[in-house]
Amino acid sequence: MMLAVAALAVVPVSCRPDLNIDPVAPVTPSPDDPDTPTERPIEPAPCTNKVIAHRGGSAECGQPDNSIAALKYTMSLKCYAMECDIYWTKDNDIIVAHASNTYYINGLKPWEHTVEELRKAGKLKNGEELPTLTDMLNTVQVLGSCTKLVLDIKNLDASLTTYPSKAVQRACEIIKERKAEKFCEFICTGNATVATAAAACQVKYKIPVGWMSTNEPKSHLDKGFTWANLSAVYIEPFATDTPKRTIDQYLNAGMQFSVFNVDKQKGDANAVYSEEAVNYYVSRYKDLRCICTNYPQWLLSKLQ
Repeated sequence: MMLAVAALAVVPVSCRPDLNIDPVAPVTPSPDDPDTPTERPIEPAPCTNKVIAHRGGSAECGQPDNSIAALKYTMSLKCYAMECDIYWTKDNDIIVAHASNTYYINGLKPWEHTVEELRKAGKLKNGEELPTLTDMLNTVQVLGSCTKLVLDIKNLDASLTTYPSKAVQRACEIIKERKAEKFCEFICTGNATVATAAAACQVKYKIPVGWMSTNEPKSHLDKGFTWANLSAVYIEPFATDTPKRTIDQYLNAGMQFSVFNVDKQKGDANAVYSEEAVNYYVSRYKDLRCICTNYPQWLLSKLQ
């Protein structure tokens, strides 16, 4: 069984008829497009799992991370959510991408460029244009979809906190305009300045935010966060970094807790992947708000 899952993991989505995923053409959805639906569901269908596909399970499906194709893969598995990274752009939009060396999308700093300029600088390896948050919502906010977007507010550095703060604010405005609050959640960098902006948006827009700080629960609660989202490398009994925390430390404080990433193999610096660690998180699954992985199909098979 495990060999079969592993074999599927390396087959590109476009070659997977069993996933029933339509080929993705490079498009730029427009609010004036007559094919864009005018009435969308305002909440997802019920979901039977708590699995988040990190960057859409790119490592498993073979599609570019943060792509529409990866989102469709996540939706085909009926995962709870796809995790994706957001950045504010010069033209006050939100681009979905994973920046290289912290700052660069297609070799450009997104806050210094428009979406059009970022797209002109390069496409994804499957031919897609870089997606905006609106593009992602156009895909996920459809009748029958049980999948949400978990939007990662990426930190830049201590001198650039304005841009992540703008990212969460603008993302919330776009989400509110579409009445998509129940299709979206945020996870926020541990940076205290950005966290303050995210906490304010959490109150104003009623969209949950998981803070990725390794601080003790009191620090989370003092900032207004009741959900902690931590890297597995800090969580006992399989912590490899400090400060070492436990799931129960947060649960006993009345908080929700989620973890990233629980994987089947080495490759992500924030992941655990030993058989013992995987079995531990499977055994604690009922206690978790959600669980993130680069291999969603594999993890779903473990949880059945």
